Amino acid sequence: MCLDKQLIDFRNTAINRPDMKSEHDIFNRVMPRDDIAVAAFLENRLTGARLVVANVHIYWDPKFKDVKVVQAAILVEQLNKLADKWADLPPTSDKDKLTYKYENGDQPDGQVDGQDDSPQEPVPSQSYPNASALPLVICGDFNSLPNSGVYDLLAHGSLSHLHEDLGNRKYGDFTREGMTHSFTLRSSYSHIGELKFTNYTPTFVGVLDYIWYATNALQVTGLLGDVDAEYLQRVPGFPNWHFPSDHLPLLAEFAVKSRKEKKVVEADFGPQRERRQQ
Repeated sequence: MCLDKQLIDFRNTAINRPDMKSEHDIFNRVMPRDDIAVAAFLENRLTGARLVVANVHIYWDPKFKDVKVVQAAILVEQLNKLADKWADLPPTSDKDKLTYKYENGDQPDGQVDGQDDSPQEPVPSQSYPNASALPLVICGDFNSLPNSGVYDLLAHGSLSHLHEDLGNRKYGDFTREGMTHSFTLRSSYSHIGELKFTNYTPTFVGVLDYIWYATNALQVTGLLGDVDAEYLQRVPGFPNWHFPSDHLPLLAEFAVKSRKEKKVVEADFGPQRERRQQ
C-alpha cells in the first residue's frame, strides 16, 4: 500500500535554492528543462517492510552533461529529505480493515474467487532509525553512460565540484563544494557488468537506463538479461515491431535483508556473470 507520494521538479527546486538564485547557468541551462522524478513510500501489509521507490527521467542531450549531474544531485538530495520524513512516520493502524482487489478481479494474498482461503493477517509496520536504513530503489532513464558524472555520483555517494561533466558552469554549492548523498547505492545490473545496451538505434548503442538499490537493505535475487543476439541480427534497432520504445525494459527482483543478517550471499547469475568478467 502507498503511504505517501511526491513529485520532484528539478527546475523549480533548482531556482528556489538560495545558493543558486544568482547563477546564470541555472536560468539558461537547468530551468528550461522539464524533467521530473516521482517518489512513493510503500508498505507491505503482510511483512510490515517499508520501501521508497523513485522513478526519474534525466535530460537527454549529451551537450548538457552538467544539467544531468545537477538533476541527479537534486534527485538524491530530495530523496534524502523525503526519506528523513518517511522514516519518522508512525506505524500504519487498522491494516486489518483495509481491503484490496486487483483491476482484473483477482483476489490479493493468493485468494481465488469461490474459495474459502482466508487472507494472511497483516503484521505491524517495521520501524527505521534513519533515512539511510530505509530500503530504496531508484529506477529510470538517466540518459547517462556508466563513465558519466551521474553514474559516479550515484555509485560512490559523492562527486567532486571539479568533475569534467560540470565544465566551468556555476551551480551554487554543487560547483563550490561538490555533491554527496547518504545512500549506499549500487546498479542492479553491475552484478553482471551492466547490459550491453539499453538504448539501441542506428546512430547510438549504449547503456542509459538503470535500477539502483540500497545495498544495506536490499539484495538482488534476479535480473532480466540481454536481448537475444540472433534477434539483433534481424533488426536495425529500437523501436521496432516488437519493441515500442527506443529504450529496453529492465527488470530486477529484490529481497529485503533481515535486520539481524550480517552476511548475505548475492544471487549467482551464472554464465552471464562469467561472460561479463572476461
